[in-house]
Amino acid sequence: MQLRVSQVTALTPSVRLIRLESTDGQLLPAFEPGSHLALGFDLENEPAQRKYSLVSDPQGGSYYEIAVKKNPYGRGGSKFLHERLAVGTLLEASRPISEFSIAPDGQHYVLIAGGIGITPMLSIIARLRQTGTSFELHYSSKSRAEMVFQEVLLSEDCDRVTLYFTESDTFRRIDINQLLKTHAHEADTHFYVCGPSSLIHRVRLAAGAHGVQAKRVHFESFGPAWSMIDGPVKLALSESNIEVDVPVGTTLLDAMEAAGAWIASDCRRGECGACITTYTGGTPIHRDSCLTEEQRAHSFCPCVSWASSSGTLTLQV
Repeated sequence: MQLRVSQVTALTPSVRLIRLESTDGQLLPAFEPGSHLALGFDLENEPAQRKYSLVSDPQGGSYYEIAVKKNPYGRGGSKFLHERLAVGTLLEASRPISEFSIAPDGQHYVLIAGGIGITPMLSIIARLRQTGTSFELHYSSKSRAEMVFQEVLLSEDCDRVTLYFTESDTFRRIDINQLLKTHAHEADTHFYVCGPSSLIHRVRLAAGAHGVQAKRVHFESFGPAWSMIDGPVKLALSESNIEVDVPVGTTLLDAMEAAGAWIASDCRRGECGACITTYTGGTPIHRDSCLTEEQRAHSFCPCVSWASSSGTLTLQV
């Protein structure tokens, strides 16, 4: 479907709230809490698609809203939405996609959000509040100035929300291990986590350490992201006899496919494990949310992970 940008609001210097309406004035369909939209636009004259969590009312209505954080080291989607988007811009959009839905058998929900990972939690919280379901939110950001939606969350659910600031005078980090330990033996408690891959990985490790069943741990990442210290990677595909120089901003999976290699893939967010391959040389930088520490000693997810520039990363592809 086609949507029109009707309003753009700066929540912080790096986060924009974007309101989207139908082009014909029709009401937009309701969606499941935790859903996202896939938006299509052109990046450097090439069609691209990016996914953004819906932060508006899950009941639907006259508009959808998404909150987008600008990532200067990303793949260009957030940069486009911050620098080139304006009121009146038309965007191709999917219908809402539900891949982070509320488990129906839960009696209590522990929500863990890092940074812009708060976005899918907003509609989840709205539904849990509406149904009178027990929940708690642990929300971490670098500083109070960068923490979006805190006023709304505190005004509605101050007794169920704990805020953490990791780079401020009031330094405080979520104690993931203690949090999982506290609720580990509650069979009807579910854990939801969204944010950086490192946060998701810590939750999954703690869940495993405390015997929390995998079906009780739900996570969503935002796909590949780059660090300011990343450099170009030299990639060698041993079975295909292909070598590729990969610049920052291009995923290793995309570079492999462009060079003519075939590798299975699905989510391209480091969650499903479809693209897992074996590495036999080089120094990987793991940014997936699906591999265990033991698997990371020999396996790699090229859809989101990176590698050191100091040597060649060799993959068995």
